[in-house]
Amino acid sequence: MKIPRAYIKRIPHFFSPALETIPDLVMDVARDVQQAGGKAFLVGGSVRDMLLGNRPTKDIDVEVYGLRSDQLETIVLDYGKVAEVGKSFGVLKFFDGKIEIDFSLPRKDSKVGEGHRGFAIDTDPDMDIKEAARRRDFTINAMMYDPVEELLIDCFGGLDDLEKGVLRVVDKKTFAEDPLRVMRGVQFIARFDLMVDIKSFNVMQKTVPSLGELPKERLQMEWMKLLLKAMKPSLGLETMLDLGIIERYYPELFLLTETEQDHLWHPEGNVWIHTLLCLNAGAQIIHRERMRVKQAFVIMLAILCHDLGKPKTTHVKDSRIVTPEHEAEGEKPTRTFLSRIGADGETTKKVVNLVKNHLVPFSLYKAEFHNNEKITDGAIRRLARRLHPATIYELSLVAEADYLGKGARLKEKDRNFKSGKWLIERSQKLKVDKNKPENVIDGKDLIELGFEPGRLFGAIIELANELRDNLNFSREKIISLINKSETLGDALLRLKQELEEE
Repeated sequence: MKIPRAYIKRIPHFFSPALETIPDLVMDVARDVQQAGGKAFLVGGSVRDMLLGNRPTKDIDVEVYGLRSDQLETIVLDYGKVAEVGKSFGVLKFFDGKIEIDFSLPRKDSKVGEGHRGFAIDTDPDMDIKEAARRRDFTINAMMYDPVEELLIDCFGGLDDLEKGVLRVVDKKTFAEDPLRVMRGVQFIARFDLMVDIKSFNVMQKTVPSLGELPKERLQMEWMKLLLKAMKPSLGLETMLDLGIIERYYPELFLLTETEQDHLWHPEGNVWIHTLLCLNAGAQIIHRERMRVKQAFVIMLAILCHDLGKPKTTHVKDSRIVTPEHEAEGEKPTRTFLSRIGADGETTKKVVNLVKNHLVPFSLYKAEFHNNEKITDGAIRRLARRLHPATIYELSLVAEADYLGKGARLKEKDRNFKSGKWLIERSQKLKVDKNKPENVIDGKDLIELGFEPGRLFGAIIELANELRDNLNFSREKIISLINKSETLGDALLRLKQELEEE
């Protein structure tokens, strides 16, 4: 196929090293396609990422011209199995170790109905490359790379936009057909530190009302990329605010923009500004800790939601702005927000528990070192139990981000979060930094004492834990108390009396 010279761009010097990381499978298939009379191009995010000097992403898209679907499938099958998922869309999914490669023919997506599924997809191996690239969302994602001839094909000026840090819509008509592209643009702005072109901003803004058509699962994926892949998530959230997304779809977050803080304690500004600074700090923290995706997402969601209780609790007292009990008040708006983005039950429980306890590291540290109150091992265990399924380790990271969210006025020498470090050390000694405390007794102990398994086992075990954690009772003392009882009911009553008497 002949490519107009105007579309062929000089490859930047920093692009070459990234070429060496193109998977062998892609190179082999591209050569086989060319020998069969076709052309194979890397397209989309992998080209963008290599232009930025990065290795190709885990998901690589290869678009093949000049061959029928069955011809392409025959070539790909020579290298392994192809997943059935995607075939109806003209896509052959191939898994090469940890990398997923999508081989597809050029296609045209036509909007024929409501929602994200209302598209008719027509493949055309002879489609003009510019028309094929026109269906891409942004110019930085519309570039193509021929790995055999080592040619960069750029029909819409994506390379220039990438070098200048500009986010530009390829085609306003095709862009509006999938509202998710607005959220994709938001996370690209945050990840690559881009400025959105004014005409593109207007196109994105006009598409915002259609975001409500999308299933929560698709939105959650873009939230995940925004919070986990960007070193400055604040850029994306500010763009969401400017576009009207926050006010329209996430009122719990929008209220933060209208909630002031005490300027002596929070010189950085209102709760919204503080939250954005906390998220930027959180991005640094999860990168430092090299966390797994699911855990990192919990941390960043907890940071995003940690002050959602402030709009309801903020008031002026003695000429100072105060927010009593805002941690507990944050539970309801946090659950509402997490529901809006389709968070699962486990994620919700973890995030809520972290939000409700985000001030605990500081309050415990203050009690021990400023108020001369002894923080017992039981207090640390109770915290770990209260947080479960979240952990003290995760809580310390959320609290650290909250502490660092005071902005540039926080001096470098003060950036060491002593409260979190102290709490981690205390919890590590008790082996509860990343785990729920073990029960002081279990069902096996009760059976060995001569009791038949019954519904009271759980209640007795919980009371035993309370005696250990609240009153520092030893395991031996607890077992001795239970052993004096003739029935499970007697044992339960005896343990309750011990708690009440103390």
